Amino acid sequence: MRYVVSVVLAAASLAAIPASAQEKVSLRFGTVGVGSSWYNYGAGMADMVKPKLPAGSSIDVLPRAGGIGNLKLVQSGEMELGISFSVSTAEACGGFGTFKEKLTNVRGVMGGLDTYYVGTFVTKKSGVASWNDIASAKNKFHLLTTRPGGTGELAVRQVLALLGSSKDDVAKKGGMIEATERSGTAETIRDGQAQGWAHVVTKGHPAATQIVTINDMIVLPLPDAVIKGMVEKNGWSPATLPANTFKGQPQPIKTVKTASNIVAGAKVPESAVYTFTKTIMENTARLPKIHAALGEFNPKEAADRSLNGNCALHPGAAKYYKEAGLIK
Repeated sequence: MRYVVSVVLAAASLAAIPASAQEKVSLRFGTVGVGSSWYNYGAGMADMVKPKLPAGSSIDVLPRAGGIGNLKLVQSGEMELGISFSVSTAEACGGFGTFKEKLTNVRGVMGGLDTYYVGTFVTKKSGVASWNDIASAKNKFHLLTTRPGGTGELAVRQVLALLGSSKDDVAKKGGMIEATERSGTAETIRDGQAQGWAHVVTKGHPAATQIVTINDMIVLPLPDAVIKGMVEKNGWSPATLPANTFKGQPQPIKTVKTASNIVAGAKVPESAVYTFTKTIMENTARLPKIHAALGEFNPKEAADRSLNGNCALHPGAAKYYKEAGLIK
């Protein structure tokens, strides 16, 4: 009798599981270049989630695109998951700023993973002491940043615009704003081929840490008027980079911030996104072991609409958050 009951219960349990939940899935997870914080995030999260997916499933962590590019690739279906920033995701789902129309295939999964600051690092010997010096191309200053498609490159353009300048204007004055790969940046500055680097950075950011370790750098604040414009026009939040976050930065630095978030395509199976969300949310103690910056993640705010760029939540994520009592 016990055997019969057990078989009946097992059959009932299997019947209750949607067919899609039993099918293997192949997920492409967009991060950014190898050596970046996001790539480490993606690799660590994939290691956590893959064993929870149906047998034969895969999560390929792709080191490409960046905050803006990942949104476009999720929209097109070339990636199932991607990491972005709430400030960029808000533009994507709202259809403004960088995006001329709404990315209707992008759905929110998890927000508020960390805190990212606009960081500007310049060599002491460059003689550059402010963003006004960069915009005026003082001493033919050569600033490196990320390639187009990354939020760091976007932030640089936004700052220059608020200073009444642009990359072309800087070039006309004898300076240079160059988009390049993260790898080799520290060595490029050490060898005198550039004098600074600007990007969005978080505590323990691998590229920033390497740059300040092998070069004598200082960190520049953003001008007050630029901070005001970045907040009011471009959706950033005012922030202070705590003293000694990086070598050569003994004082707090006034800047702006955003937070990383994860998005998924609308057509990604609900069961896959549910498993992804549930696994990360119920194993948050493991996140700081992936990267120190993830120690700032507050799971109670993961479903917050603003931290997800005001995008509609993916049904799989919403299902978990409802079960957890985080949304109604």
